[in-house]
Amino acid sequence: MGEGAGPDGFEDPDQAEDHESGEPEDADLTGPFDLSGFYAVAFKPLQEYARKQNALIGKMLAESAAVRMRPVFPRIVVDSSLIRMNAATENLRRQMADLTGFNDMVRQALQALAATYRPPQWHGVFASLADIIIRLYPENLRDVTPDLDDLEKLLVDEGLPLMWVPRSQTVRALLEAPNAATRRRIIGRRWKGIVNDCEAVLEKVRHPAVQDARSFALEVVHALRAGHTSAAQALAANLLDSVLQRHFDKAFRVQLTKNDFKAKGIKFKLDDHKFKVACTFAPVWYAHAKYFPRNGDPIPRTFGRHPSAHGVSRTQYSRVNAVYALMLVTSVIKFFDTELPGRR
Repeated sequence: MGEGAGPDGFEDPDQAEDHESGEPEDADLTGPFDLSGFYAVAFKPLQEYARKQNALIGKMLAESAAVRMRPVFPRIVVDSSLIRMNAATENLRRQMADLTGFNDMVRQALQALAATYRPPQWHGVFASLADIIIRLYPENLRDVTPDLDDLEKLLVDEGLPLMWVPRSQTVRALLEAPNAATRRRIIGRRWKGIVNDCEAVLEKVRHPAVQDARSFALEVVHALRAGHTSAAQALAANLLDSVLQRHFDKAFRVQLTKNDFKAKGIKFKLDDHKFKVACTFAPVWYAHAKYFPRNGDPIPRTFGRHPSAHGVSRTQYSRVNAVYALMLVTSVIKFFDTELPGRR
């Protein structure tokens, strides 16, 4: 992470606590579809919620290879006189006020609408939206389905890897934490469980093009368990660079890793990339925050690719940073495992 778009000066929570491990899966993607009009007409009480979610939902809808927009979303014209705040729609409004995830929105809305408006199109619409979540989110995110604000805060502002690892219980704890420092302490306390999560994901990597990377990442796992945290962090940081060098051309690699936030205040834009790319590589961008020892830059306490290579110190090297690095390289390897052609 380093001096990028997130807080610095965190304490290093190197205490241990065990947790279980999780297993993710993959999904596919494709580009934008505006649902604001649909929500404004069908769910008037939810218009503000829909506005905030629109960018994320639109990206997910358009990028799902399994969904064809025209047959799934037929033109639906609703007479405004039919939109009455009767008992069913008022109940819908109250339910929606407490929503914390998109899965809940789909399920609750479908139940309420089925009781009030019975056209069969509604069932197809919401069943398709639920299927999109299953196809696009890795398994560890399906139960928590973070919204766009959460994704930007954790992925871009704090550089927290969330794709495939860690398990859903840990993701939920991170989302519920009040600030970045608390989230860092959660990673530090749950490091053993997170290492287990990374191992479980790496064991399922099958693409022949990332088998060497998978083997080295598993060495990071073993090094962390054996207490060799500095060796683990150094290997993970350099493995991340090697994987990017091997599988991306220079132009795209620079696009994903050029972090000018410190100098120019320019953040990684999730909307500039497909959903899966954006969520996987926003933390990679964060980890490439500029760090120039010759300019007198202070060594950051949070994980960074450049300070791991050029600022070796007790400030940069710690168990919690090694865990961040392992999470990051695990999610990138899994991304290539799912996206490269020729997977077995």
